[in-house]
Amino acid sequence: MKRITLDDLDGTRSILEILNERNISVSSECGGSGTCGKCGVMIDDEWRLACRSYPIGSVDVDVPETDDENIKVEVNFGALNGQWKVDGKRGEKAVCIDIGTTTIGAVLVEADTGKILGSASCINHQRKYGADVISRIDASNRGKRAELRTLVVNDLSFLCTELCGKINPDKIVISGNTTMEHLLLGYDCSELGTAPYTPVNIGLQVYEAADIFGASGSADTPLSKADSVSVAIMPGISTFVGADIVSGIVACGMDKDDEISALIDLGTNGEMAVGNASRIMVASTAAGPAFEGGNISYGVAGIPGAICAVEIGNGYAQVKTIDDEKPVGICGTGVLEATSELVKSGIVDETGLMEDQYFEDGFPLSEGIIFTQKDIREVQMAKSAIRAGLETLTAHYGITVSDINTLYIAGGFGQKVNIQKACEIGMIPEELAERAVAVGNSSLAGAVRFAASGDFVQRVADTAARAEEVELARSAEFSSLYMEHMDFE
Repeated sequence: MKRITLDDLDGTRSILEILNERNISVSSECGGSGTCGKCGVMIDDEWRLACRSYPIGSVDVDVPETDDENIKVEVNFGALNGQWKVDGKRGEKAVCIDIGTTTIGAVLVEADTGKILGSASCINHQRKYGADVISRIDASNRGKRAELRTLVVNDLSFLCTELCGKINPDKIVISGNTTMEHLLLGYDCSELGTAPYTPVNIGLQVYEAADIFGASGSADTPLSKADSVSVAIMPGISTFVGADIVSGIVACGMDKDDEISALIDLGTNGEMAVGNASRIMVASTAAGPAFEGGNISYGVAGIPGAICAVEIGNGYAQVKTIDDEKPVGICGTGVLEATSELVKSGIVDETGLMEDQYFEDGFPLSEGIIFTQKDIREVQMAKSAIRAGLETLTAHYGITVSDINTLYIAGGFGQKVNIQKACEIGMIPEELAERAVAVGNSSLAGAVRFAASGDFVQRVADTAARAEEVELARSAEFSSLYMEHMDFE
């Protein structure tokens, strides 16, 4: 805990707002709406939510230390590793970036060989305005647009410096969901959060680095003055299906394959695609951040000490943590495994109800870390949204899930997910268990291919232009399947 004294408070601003203005990090997954319960601080020795505290006068605030800087994104392309054609310019180096809602990953690549020369990652510091895109759209629309842009530009500047030092790369390629790209470019987000949900511009765009990194308030770096470094912003399909899924589709080769495949990016937005060389359909389902540790009572991102694997026997849990550190919380893979084990052991029934003895206080995973009834409900909503989304999308395509030749599972969580346990809770159809392939960060893999292959650039543009979107929010079939898959199978 670190103590901060705040003076001359007039009761018009919350402690969370004041701390954010001072760049003091406090977990706030709901963006300050008072629903996540994660922004706890000690105010004059009393535990309070920072977002719901509007003191007057002077107060002492004790803020818990955060692990933001310890979050690491493994740059792992799974089955896609090394599967790209290379025709870049000799000696040219590119920084390729995936702007995720929670974390940002980057690699330095040699354009004429496709060789990865280095990797770096950091937390997306926009998350102080919420764990999901809706919270950040709301923050942008409430006057925080410039600050949100500065936060992500500073993150990208940090990553480029980590990879290149004081020497600028020859080019930068950026992928990410539509909201993340809007916030980076400083676009008005007012149309993203209300019907008909129209993005400003989702086509392929190329800028000079100074146009991006010279954003007002951002760090003064060589890139902020560079006028000879191009920055390519990869194209998306719609507000809900962004460049990250387009990048993944082409990186997996779905746009060239005669067989029908599916891609699921297991993140907050639950983006997915089904198709082949002839036809591609896409959709996005609000899976929520449960599988990234969000909205979970003791949820954390993939930091050292995060519970990442769980086994339950005789009413007790055995856990494994990242880097074998002392448990500090539970990340996405641990959330899935804890749920599967609780169901398998009978502590949670098929409707998601915990046994009476755990209903009020939750099930202990480790000292001080509890998995609660509320956490089970979060998992049910997330896994049901993913399963229902996939089945609705295949139905619109005119096939069943059994017709899928390969299921590509993308995202940082997707790289580590236990496929069998995902099937056991009903998130992935059992018949696809043997056809599932982990491809890691397919968005970043696509950005690497974009930097190293001219052929890939055209394929990305073609895929973005021809993909057909299914709006699940308007689908009665999706609503029915969502309720059907809420129970554990």
